[in-house]
Amino acid sequence: MGRCLVAFALLGANACNAHLGDPNQHVLSADGGGSSDGTDATMVDAVIPLGAWGTPAVVPGADDATNNEDDPTLSSDGLELYYAVAAPMGDKDLYMMSRASRADAFGTPGILSACNTVNSDEGPRLTYDDLTIYFGQNGDIFTATRATTASPWGTISVVPGVSTAVYEKWLSVCGDNSHFVVSRLNGTNGQDLYEGTLGNGAGTLIANVSSTANETSTFLSKDCLTLYFASSRGTIGTQIYISTRAAIGDAWGAPALAPAPFDTGTDNEDAGYTPDNRLFVFASTRAGNGTKDLFLSTR
Repeated sequence: MGRCLVAFALLGANACNAHLGDPNQHVLSADGGGSSDGTDATMVDAVIPLGAWGTPAVVPGADDATNNEDDPTLSSDGLELYYAVAAPMGDKDLYMMSRASRADAFGTPGILSACNTVNSDEGPRLTYDDLTIYFGQNGDIFTATRATTASPWGTISVVPGVSTAVYEKWLSVCGDNSHFVVSRLNGTNGQDLYEGTLGNGAGTLIANVSSTANETSTFLSKDCLTLYFASSRGTIGTQIYISTRAAIGDAWGAPALAPAPFDTGTDNEDAGYTPDNRLFVFASTRAGNGTKDLFLSTR
């Protein structure tokens, strides 16, 4: 990557399926009201089954056979895709592609000049209002904001407190724009996961989710109750893991591997999805061209 309820252990595979988007999730009330991400507790009239995730397809323009494309993140409406590109033996740069609607293909990738520097810029993550971007730069966490989704990104600045003297990357913030999880170098233990609230220091180690392997590629659901990350703890390379909790402040449950179709191949990482649970993006080597590419699954 270059230097996204009840106890999860009791739910097993069913928890994986539920938190990859519950197929019986209340998405729209019978009278047409409610939010598209299923968070409105008043939606009790009807449900729209979401069904299974489709076969992941490579994102055209983010599938270069020479460069690695990874660290993807989608805007909440699914119309912007931010990611990092690493040329062989070179630094990473941030890129973005956009489209007019979900029915359209993403347009030509363009370098995100407002956030790129002479250093490695990587690990972009958007807030759920799409007005703040966090990213890693040579082991520090930086941020930029914009007034509207049609506005340019402003001047970048380091995120105080979260950015420490050690290496950090992949700062992910949930829908309250406060609670975060970040991947941080933890001595000889490699990259571990830390959680906290912005403005209140560096956060604390999530000991029951971290391991002696590297934990990277963090992603928090909008409600702050589902955590995705990548880990090399298994025997088949880096894979996507999921942990859940019943409420903010509760302990995270024991991590489990993401289910099919996100568990194929020797390297899968950088998971993230739109809050309506219909678009799922991740990076993988599954194309077999020797580099990482971006993949998108829909339902």
